[in-house]
Amino acid sequence: MTTSTESTFVIPENFDPAALRRAEFSNLAPTSIFAGVDSFLDLVYAGPVGFRPLTLDLHLPQQPLATPVPTVIYAHGGGFFLGSKQMGPWRFLLDAGFAVASISYRFSGEIHYPTPIHDVAAAIRWIRVNADRYRLDANTIIGFGSSAGAYLISAVALAGDDTSLVGRVGPHPDVSSRVAGVIEHYGPSDLLLMDEDAPPDVVEWMNRPGSSIARFLGHAPSSHPDPDAVICLNRLAGPDSPPFMIVHGDDDHRVGIEQSSRLHRALTGAGARADLVVISGGDHGSAHFDESDLHERTLTFLQSLL
Repeated sequence: MTTSTESTFVIPENFDPAALRRAEFSNLAPTSIFAGVDSFLDLVYAGPVGFRPLTLDLHLPQQPLATPVPTVIYAHGGGFFLGSKQMGPWRFLLDAGFAVASISYRFSGEIHYPTPIHDVAAAIRWIRVNADRYRLDANTIIGFGSSAGAYLISAVALAGDDTSLVGRVGPHPDVSSRVAGVIEHYGPSDLLLMDEDAPPDVVEWMNRPGSSIARFLGHAPSSHPDPDAVICLNRLAGPDSPPFMIVHGDDDHRVGIEQSSRLHRALTGAGARADLVVISGGDHGSAHFDESDLHERTLTFLQSLL
């Protein structure tokens, strides 16, 4: 009688894809995209098995600094199904002396909720672990997101270190993914109530099969109205939530401004700090969000976190 033993090759959850690359690619010199800035492009922060490597672009101001640089991690918008880490209104932050890490994450054509939240948390952990290498301040990491990216950044910020919410993606699953503050541009906060908060001429109704949110969740929001789900970020607000600067236009035709008002009320009601900035005439992703007046207000907020 013969017996056969089946074995399964198991890749550890904290697998680091850097272990597979050639040594020549380990310490590439930065490139110059912006004047006075060193840009390290396509740094791999996680390599989830079966998916493409997840990367970020790290932009560092070229200036002699006595102390490590505070870092803003930016997550782009795009309805959870498109976009690029080359997007975003963050150029002014480099001029102000902040490092910017603009990240990629997996889209709804690849996975469903909550995986992109886990990706963002992994990027924050990677920055924290590699802070000394790039002269970053591991204790001053600020989240910044637009639209879908704002939702993902906010979810990580409000979840704290609850691994059931932020996941264990990437090579450093036990490192904290907490942030010192959040800049939130016109993101949804309660996916169940987006249609209720939408203007009559909204670009897309979300509570139906095939919508951007349905593709992200894997179902229309109301078909699984789980009261404990993170799809309502407002339920996670607490007195220990980090400070938020929430910015929304009053003429948004994709995400109604009431979504930001709900988040603001939840945070302040819980005893956390939250500033709501209403952009007069601002539509979803309009040029208003990359203008000097808002830059100045944003820098004032950031300085208060240092």
